[in-house]
Parts: sequence; structure tokens; C-alpha cells
Amino acid sequence: MRLTVSIALAVTFVVSCGPGCYAITNDSVPALAKALSDLPPDGPVLDLAEGTYTIGSTWRISKPGITIRGAGIGKTVLIRDPQFDGIMVNVDGMNSTITGLTLDGNGTARVIFLNRPGDVADTIEVKNFTQIGVAVPALAFGCHISHCVVSGNQDLPLGSMAIWHDAGKRPLPTSDPLIIDHNEVTGSGIYCTGGPVKIEYNHLSRNHCVAGGGGGQMDIGNAFTTNTVATITNNTIVDGCNIKSGGIEMGGGTFTVENNTIRNHGTAGIGVGHNAVRAVIRANTISNSGRYLADKNKPQARAGIYVVYGAANVEISGNRCFDDQPSKTQTWGIILTSLPMRPDPRFAARATDHVVIKENDLRGNIHPEGLLDESGARDRITAGNLPPQANRH
Repeated sequence: MRLTVSIALAVTFVVSCGPGCYAITNDSVPALAKALSDLPPDGPVLDLAEGTYTIGSTWRISKPGITIRGAGIGKTVLIRDPQFDGIMVNVDGMNSTITGLTLDGNGTARVIFLNRPGDVADTIEVKNFTQIGVAVPALAFGCHISHCVVSGNQDLPLGSMAIWHDAGKRPLPTSDPLIIDHNEVTGSGIYCTGGPVKIEYNHLSRNHCVAGGGGGQMDIGNAFTTNTVATITNNTIVDGCNIKSGGIEMGGGTFTVENNTIRNHGTAGIGVGHNAVRAVIRANTISNSGRYLADKNKPQARAGIYVVYGAANVEISGNRCFDDQPSKTQTWGIILTSLPMRPDPRFAARATDHVVIKENDLRGNIHPEGLLDESGARDRITAGNLPPQANRH
């Protein structure tokens, strides 16, 4: 039998008293910590009643296998004390869940860390942070972030990241994937590198707002490593915030990108990096890329799908890449770049290899033939694309 313990403690009240005044009473963390320590050991649930709880120090949830459950987003609110600058919540117990509440960073840098394998953030709101909303450190395999609403501050000069995972450059053991699904992400973005990750059924809009910065609303796989194995499916990614932002940018690793809808970006809807070991890009709908007319890449990264030199084992099939704006900006449906005369010294000077481009509909771009393949790739198949001119490469 699962035991449930309810708690209604240290409920605080935010008092409006004019500009620059923020009055709030009590620190709820000591009482929250005591309530956790008093829970029985056989899989309890800690219910947090509706109200506002002040976080004046890091709340460390160290017991494994428990659930922290609020009364719902916007009803149970954990808000940072302005005098406290640390991480609001550290989930340090394996297979623990936090659900049904709002975490208001109130301007803090980092809000919640899922630090152990199997931890879950489900149906929570995370907002008002300057660096990271939800973090998953290197070895916290098998975590799950689902049905969350994460909103960053679009006006920060250095930007912020809604969901962040970085496993570094180390070889990683086979493990359960990090799953990121059914989330709403705005004003920040998703960054994941290292290990297995599944990103599906999310809605991203108005992310990657850093002034002058490129990158994607979703940045997956470090450009200089190959230890990321990512499956990215059934996401909607629209309206890049910065004029240089793209939709999905992939660095190094193995990628499967299928059935995503990607629309309205300054650079490419999908970008494939130099160290992609394998990339399958299939059945995506990509439109109205290329609004950044001053892009300095050669050729410009203003295509629906843009593959740089060095990538290997690339399949691009069944995608629809078009521009339906009155004044089109998407130059080509697909671009594969050549090895330049002066390659970037940070990457191996090699051409793209083993390429299949088939059954894509590339009608409706600035260049009507739809495909620009300068890769010089060996073992290349181009067939069944529309318009027929796209198959002449």
C-alpha cells in the first residue's frame, strides 16, 4: 500500500508594495526537508497543498523512489527568496518524481537539477531563470522530462537554456535514454549532448534569442564529439527568436530526425554537423527558412536542410521543404556543402560520404530545382525527388 503524506506549511504571501519592493516571509525549506525525513520508507508521496512556498536555500530531495506532488501548476508555487542565489531544487534520490507545481526562479540562474538515474519532472512549470531551467547532469541516465512548461527570459544578453544535459566527451555505457517529451518550451531552448536521448512531441517557439548568436532552438550533440545518440521525432519547432537561429542543429553523433514540423527560421530548419557519424532525416515538413539574408556561410545556410562537409552516412528521404511566403527566403530545399579550400582547422578535412537523397518534395524554393549538392560525396544516390531536376546531381 502506498502511503501519502500531505503538507501545508510555511505558506507565504507576496506583498505588492510599489516598485523595487518585494516583501515575502519565511523559508519553507527546513520544514519541507523535515517532512521528507519523516516519511515512511515504503514508497510514499509527499503532497504539497495549494499555496506559495519560499525557497531560501537549496531543497535537497535525497530519498530514492518518492514523489513530490503539488496541487497543480500555478496552484502550488515554489518561489526563490531574492536573497538566495543557489539552485532551488536538487533531486538527489534515484527514481524520484516531482510533479504538479510551479518553480518560479525569480531571477535565479538555475532552478532544478535531476541528479540521479530515473528521476522524473512531470507536469511542472519552470520560469524566471537566467541560465538553466531543468538540468540533467552527465550520469543521470534514464531521466524523464514530460508535460512541462519551461519559459526563459528572451531579453538576457547571454541567453538561457530550458532543458540542459551535457555528458561531456567521455565514452558512455549503454544506458536508458534521457526522454524529453510533450513539453512547451519558449524563450530559451533545449541543449543535449552525450549518451542516448529521445526528444519527441515537444512544442518549441521563440527560442534562441541571444543577440548576434546562431544555433538552433534545439541544439543536439557537441560539435566536437560523437558520443550522442539522439532520436528526434514529432516535434513542432517554429518562429526562431533571433534572426540567426535555426530549428534543429546537430553536431557530432548518430541522429534520427523524423516527422517534425519546422517553420520560420533565420537559418536552416535542420543542420547536420561535421562530426555526424550517421544522420537519418526522414518525413519532416520544413518551411520558410533562410530569413537571415546576411549569413556568411558559403553557400548560405538558408535551406530547409543544410549538411556541412565531413558528415557521413546521411539519408535524407521523404521530406517536404518549401517556402510559401510572398517574398521567399528559403534558397534551396536541401544543401550539401563542399570541402572548402581552407577548411576549419578544428574539424577533419574530409568530404561528406555515403549519401542518399530520395523521394523528397523540394518544390517551392527560390531555386526551383530544390537541391544544391556540392559535397562530391562518394557512394551517392539521388532518386525520386520532386521536381525532377533535383535528381540530376
